[in-house]
Amino acid sequence: MSKTLIAGGLAATTFVAYCVYFDYKRRSDPMYKTKLRERRRAERNKSKEDELDIPMPKSMDPPSIQKFFMEQVQVGEEKLGMGDFKGAVKHFASAVLHCGQGYQLLQILQSTMPPEAYKMFMEFLPKAQAKYSRQQMSSKAPPKSKEAPPAQAKAATERVIAEEAVD
Repeated sequence: MSKTLIAGGLAATTFVAYCVYFDYKRRSDPMYKTKLRERRRAERNKSKEDELDIPMPKSMDPPSIQKFFMEQVQVGEEKLGMGDFKGAVKHFASAVLHCGQGYQLLQILQSTMPPEAYKMFMEFLPKAQAKYSRQQMSSKAPPKSKEAPPAQAKAATERVIAEEAVD
């Protein structure tokens, strides 16, 4: 029994010495801090990109956009019911971006959402609009509806956001 105890103690001591030695070598590496900063910066940038990741419709024809809009509203309501405000905000923002009557939807959301969730939504919406505009410019997709050109829809939505910010 004492031989196994000694062997176990020796193995544990060797393992701890191994860990201490390689930790010392890692920290004394001149590039350690640079690599650590780069890794942390990359993680931060990835989390910021994920934060702005909003769902987009597969195609831009009116029936699929209408279906996509209804799905986003439904998923947003489900997430809001579960208490996931960030997820709900992303889906509601996507719904507002693809809605023909953004002002009416904003009024409905304001009356139905908890105040803290609505505040998050109003802070997130301009970022989502900017990302949506960049995606639309890069993909050169056709206009989302025949009623209003994208520039008029964007101006109307920005006006609504400005009015909401004043309230």
